[in-house]
Amino acid sequence: MSQPATKNILPRANMAGASLGAVTMVMSFLACLAIGAALLVSISADHWLARATSAMTVQISDTDAMTADDQRVAVMRELMRFPGVLAARPLTSNDMIELLEPWLGTGNVSDDLPLPVLIEITPDAKLQANAEALDIALRSVAPGARLDTHGRWRETLTQTTTILRVFAGLVLLMVALASITVLIFAIRAGLMANAEILQVLHQIGAHDRFISWHFEQHFLRLTFIWAVLGAVLAGSLFMALGEVMAELQNYQMLMWLVPVPLGFSVLGWIVTRRHVLRSLTNLM
Repeated sequence: MSQPATKNILPRANMAGASLGAVTMVMSFLACLAIGAALLVSISADHWLARATSAMTVQISDTDAMTADDQRVAVMRELMRFPGVLAARPLTSNDMIELLEPWLGTGNVSDDLPLPVLIEITPDAKLQANAEALDIALRSVAPGARLDTHGRWRETLTQTTTILRVFAGLVLLMVALASITVLIFAIRAGLMANAEILQVLHQIGAHDRFISWHFEQHFLRLTFIWAVLGAVLAGSLFMALGEVMAELQNYQMLMWLVPVPLGFSVLGWIVTRRHVLRSLTNLM
């Protein structure tokens, strides 16, 4: 009998509603975007690093004594007998044109453009540690040969990935702080708007935890509903972009968005409970 009578002791008209909900939805949307961006960078970086680790290239340039084509035979012979080299394939002129066209533009690679001789190597796991020995062996048979292990590129990519992950973490932190700030202002507005009701409740013997429970119930439901809407919007955006970026079609990545509404709800509940109890103590 008592539950219906106490269900609406705090009028919803005096409580933060649509404005707080809209802000919560935007914050949840931004948090999901930050998580999705961090995961997308990680997935893409892992793919790129795997490709870079699974391939090496040998570039052969002309020297005063030998042309690149003359050195290619000796380089291929050395590669075929060197331990750790699973396969070696010289790139054709069409392969070179395909590599250069994204930078120079389609049709801009003329026949008179000097192209180096490149050999693509498929190494095993042990060859990375023995790459220096391979480079020395290649230079001994072909002075113009240079082994590229893509180490500098991998290091740059790893550093960039780390920076982007840290940036995404900072974005999540800023979103959390902004959400806490907005929620505190909404709670204060609700306390001020219901000050007379709170005074009456105290006079009839209502405890602070009883009053706080009604605030918690209101803001918990509000933040969860609007945070879910924000996560759904972010997930829909990722799915829509999935046709452009194949990594976004990974449904496991979307599963990382599920904890966002739960996180907002728990955060809202903790902030509401602590701030309401503290404010009621000061108010009374």
